[in-house]
Amino acid sequence: MIINKVNVINFKSNPEREAQLEKLRKLKLEELRKRKENDLLEKISSYPDLENQVSRKVAGFLTQFTCSIQNNSEHNIMEFFGDEKTAQNLRGKLSPKCQAESKELRDEIQKFEELKDPVMTLICANKLKKFAPREGILSKEQYTNLVEGLKNTVSTIVRNANLDQFEAEDKAAILELVQKVEQSESVDFGIESKLRVLVDRLNSKKFKPNFIPPVRIRELGKKLL
Repeated sequence: MIINKVNVINFKSNPEREAQLEKLRKLKLEELRKRKENDLLEKISSYPDLENQVSRKVAGFLTQFTCSIQNNSEHNIMEFFGDEKTAQNLRGKLSPKCQAESKELRDEIQKFEELKDPVMTLICANKLKKFAPREGILSKEQYTNLVEGLKNTVSTIVRNANLDQFEAEDKAAILELVQKVEQSESVDFGIESKLRVLVDRLNSKKFKPNFIPPVRIRELGKKLL
């Protein structure tokens, strides 16, 4: 599916912010439903197929959201995807009302599994090309802003993640993939084949004795806190 039109949303109006929040909440509900349908434990213990529908829909949301922020907004994309300190500093430049709205959107966005794990983020990034607007929908400048915003988002999430939880071979593969994203001139990052190899390798390790995959480690860590 290719989006024929990317709506450039004015984030200065409350109705548009509420519309974005509603989209996020519906996506989150669908994510939970899909995980239950496919056995929640299995989902937590392994990475999904590259063609999974949840990552695809999150990629669609990210494309439209990033286009809106980059081209018609007083906000900075890192308010929503950067580390907490960066986001807080950027919010400090906004009015109190805008700060509250920015934090509310960030809190909803940060709930997605696709943004909590570097491999999940790359799986989502691989689907962004499906939602790139056709030529003529955006101006050259708007398209460039969109591409740079998506690249910065993917790069920031992956590089801020704790890659030490991965074995050396897998960590190197993740870094190679994010470098390809950073060097790309479009949202077709060309990472699919190597990403599939990485995901298959990580999933195969879950069957080895005493192996706890990264997503499961994170869940266990939360329960211990």
